[in-house]
Amino acid sequence: MKTLTYDHSRADLFPMVILNFVMLMLSIFLLYSGMYMDFSLSLFGQATSVIMIICGSIGVLFCGYTFFYVFHRLVFPQGALIINDRGIINLTNVLGSKEVIPFEMMEVAQLEKIHGKLYIGIKVYNEEEYLDNLPIFNRILQEINKKNFGTSIISMSIPTDSREGIPQIVKIINERIEITKVRKEMNW
Repeated sequence: MKTLTYDHSRADLFPMVILNFVMLMLSIFLLYSGMYMDFSLSLFGQATSVIMIICGSIGVLFCGYTFFYVFHRLVFPQGALIINDRGIINLTNVLGSKEVIPFEMMEVAQLEKIHGKLYIGIKVYNEEEYLDNLPIFNRILQEINKKNFGTSIISMSIPTDSREGIPQIVKIINERIEITKVRKEMNW
């Protein structure tokens, strides 16, 4: 089977890099203000600088990570969604990993709509087994997505260049899941 690769366009990533850079600079300013400026807000009193340091630190960590992640994707475009003969490599968002999600674990792929945006949702036979293989941070975020948005346990955003072919991508994934089921039955 042919390996299919879908990438995010640089035109979509560039505004995200700019926005993440602005948020990173604001977080650095907040951290700097908490450490070196001497003022207090009436609502917080003397704890103003401590609160600013905590919020600035969290912002620098989060915004710094997202800035460098998106910047790396902008400079070094690579396959955001890779469908090969063994499974799927999902790098469409921060929750994705370089690990192959094997077709043997997948039950069905389907379209999901979250806040007006289309996603590919994949139901797996054993969600706990899949979640146990994830890092703890990704596991928590996947469970939050499923609980709050009602998505499948694997939810992939689609690179915008392939928006016209989203049903086609779902069809390809489902075909490969069926081929894997047939191969598995033949080996038994």
